[in-house]
Amino acid sequence: MSEKLFSEFPPVSTEDWKNQILKDLKGADFEKKLVWETGEGFKVQPFYRKENLADLDWSVQNLPGTFPYTRSTRKLTNEWNIRQDIDSPDLSTAKKLAAESVSNGVDSIGFVIENSTSGRRGIPLKRKEDLEFLLEELPFQDVTLHFVAEETSPLIHKWLPKIKPLVGGLGYDPLRILSRHGHSGGHGIQALKPILEEYAATWPNFRGLTIHSSTFRDSGSEIVEELAFTLALGSEYLFLLSEAGLKPETVNSQMILQFVVGPDYFLEIAKFRAARTLWSRIFQAYSSDSGETSLPFLSAETAKYNYGVYDVYNNMLRATTEAMAAAIGGAEVISVLPFDHLLQPADSFSLRIARNVQLLMRHESHLGKVVDPASGSYYLEKLTDSIADEAWKIFCEIEAEGGFLASLQSGKIQERISNSRKRKEENYATRKEISLGTTQYPNVQDKIASGKLNKSFFMGSVEPKPGEWTCTAIPEYFVGDAVETIRLRTEEWEKKNGRSSKILLLPVGDLKMKKARAIFALNFLGCGGFNVIDPGSYETVEDVKEGIRKEKPDALVFCSSDEEVLKWAQEILSGSDGKSGPIPLVAGLPKDSKSDLEALGVQGFLHILSNLLDTLTDLQKRLGIQ
Repeated sequence: MSEKLFSEFPPVSTEDWKNQILKDLKGADFEKKLVWETGEGFKVQPFYRKENLADLDWSVQNLPGTFPYTRSTRKLTNEWNIRQDIDSPDLSTAKKLAAESVSNGVDSIGFVIENSTSGRRGIPLKRKEDLEFLLEELPFQDVTLHFVAEETSPLIHKWLPKIKPLVGGLGYDPLRILSRHGHSGGHGIQALKPILEEYAATWPNFRGLTIHSSTFRDSGSEIVEELAFTLALGSEYLFLLSEAGLKPETVNSQMILQFVVGPDYFLEIAKFRAARTLWSRIFQAYSSDSGETSLPFLSAETAKYNYGVYDVYNNMLRATTEAMAAAIGGAEVISVLPFDHLLQPADSFSLRIARNVQLLMRHESHLGKVVDPASGSYYLEKLTDSIADEAWKIFCEIEAEGGFLASLQSGKIQERISNSRKRKEENYATRKEISLGTTQYPNVQDKIASGKLNKSFFMGSVEPKPGEWTCTAIPEYFVGDAVETIRLRTEEWEKKNGRSSKILLLPVGDLKMKKARAIFALNFLGCGGFNVIDPGSYETVEDVKEGIRKEKPDALVFCSSDEEVLKWAQEILSGSDGKSGPIPLVAGLPKDSKSDLEALGVQGFLHILSNLLDTLTDLQKRLGIQ
C-alpha cells in the first residue's frame, strides 16, 4: 500500500525545487534571502536533500553504539541521567533539597561546594564530617553523585567516604582553574594523576576528571570554538597524563566531556554528534582500541551566559529548548540550571521547575526511547559535518601552536574568545540578536529586590604557588550584562531619589506610524528601566501640552511619521530653549528633517540602527542618572 501511495507522487529534482523557490522569490537574490551564515563561519542552505549526504555515508550508515559514535554511544536506548545541582549556602538546607530532588525523579545529584572558580555560591564544607552529613542518607543505589568543587576538588576527594562504591564524578579540571584565575594555584597533573589512579582501581564508574566547555562558551566563544577548545583541552590531558604514566584508556574512562548547551537549537544537537565523532578521532591518536575504552562520555548543562536577571520566567523557555537539544544530541547526563539561579541559590520551587523540564521530556515526550532521534534529517547530518569540519580546523591550529596549554599561555585562545565576544556584544547592543526580556520586550514592572546577585558572586582568588602555570585569565560573559547594569543603575537612582525617571510618549499624527513607533520606543526605553508612559494617542497640540503638564515627565518622545514629526515638534516645542524642561527625543530617524529637529532642541533619535547601550547610557547622563 505504501509503495502505491508514493508511486502517485513523481520524484522532484533539486533543480525543480530551486526553480520553484526562485519563482516564489520574484527576483530576490537566493543567496542573500535564504542562505544564512552562522557565527561559526559556515553557510546553511534553506533545504537539504539526500544528495547533500553523498560524502557522509560513513556517518549515516554507522549504527548507534559503534565507532566513531556519531549517532550515539548507546545501541538500544537514548536514556540519560537527570542531574540536579544543589548550591544552597546552608548545609542542612542543601541536604534537604537533595533528598527532595531524589524523591521526585532525579537520577543524579550534583553538589556545588563553596569555591573561588565557578562564580556561584555553594555549600560551605569546613570539615570531613560536613561532607559525611551531606551524603549520609542519599540512596547511592538509585542516584549518581557529582561535585562542582573546582579548586577544592582534591579536598573533597580526600574527605569522600571510601566504604561504598560511587558512580558519578568529582568534576576536577585543573586547567579550568588556570583559565579562570590566570594561575593554577598548584593544581595540575601531579594533583590529578593520583586521584584518577585511585578511582580507576577502586571506583571505576566514578570519574575524577571533567572537561568543562563552560570555560569557553560562558566566556563568549562560538559553538565551533567551544567544541575545538574543549577537545584540545581533553587531548592535552591525554598527552600530559600519558607522559606521567597513565594509560590513555584509563584517562578516557576517567573523563567526562561536559558541554554547555546554548540557544542555537539545531547547531547544539549537531555539536554533540560532532563531539563524539572528533573525540573518537583524537583518541585513536593515543590508542588503537575502538571498543568500550574508547567511548566518549558527554554530559550537558544549560548555558549561564544567555540567562537574564529580569523577567526570569523566560529562562524556563531557554532551558527547555536547550535541554531538548542535549537529549536529542545524545548527552548521557543533563543538568538544567534553575531559572532564577543568577539571582539567588536554587530553592525548592526553582529546582522543581528545572527537573520537571527533563521529567516531561522523558515521560511525556519519550525522548529517551528512540536511539539517535536526529537520524534521517539531512539538515542535521549536514550541520554535524559542517561543525565537525570547522572545529577540526581550529583544533589542528591549536595543535600546531603546541597544544592547548601552549596556546592558552601564548594568549591565542583568549584572543579568539575575545573576538567572538566582541561580535556578540556588538550584535546584542545593536539588537541584531536579541535577548527576550532583556534587550527586547522587557517587563518594565520587574524590579530587582537586592543588588547582591548570585550572578556577580565572587568568593576570592586561588592562592599562588611556586612553579605554577600562568596565563591571561578568561572572564565570564553574560548576554544581558551591559543592559542589566544600565537598568540596575536606573533602579538605584529611583530608590535614592524616591521617584521614577518618567518618559512620556507623544503618539501623534498618522495612526499606523504613531502606534508602531510608540511600541518601538516603549520596548527600547524599557530596557533601561525607565518609567515609560504611553497615553495611547494625542489628537491635538493642546492634548499634548495638557499631557505634559499632567505627567511632568523628564523626557518626551515624539512618535509620528517622518513626514509629520517636524510639524508637531515645531508646534509643541515652540518657545522652548531645549535646555530646560523635559528632554525631547524622536522615535525614528527622519533624515530630511533631522537638523531642523535638532535646532528645535531634540536631543536624540531612537531607531532600528541605534546602539541600545550607547543610547540608554547617554540618556541616563542627560537625566542625571549616574
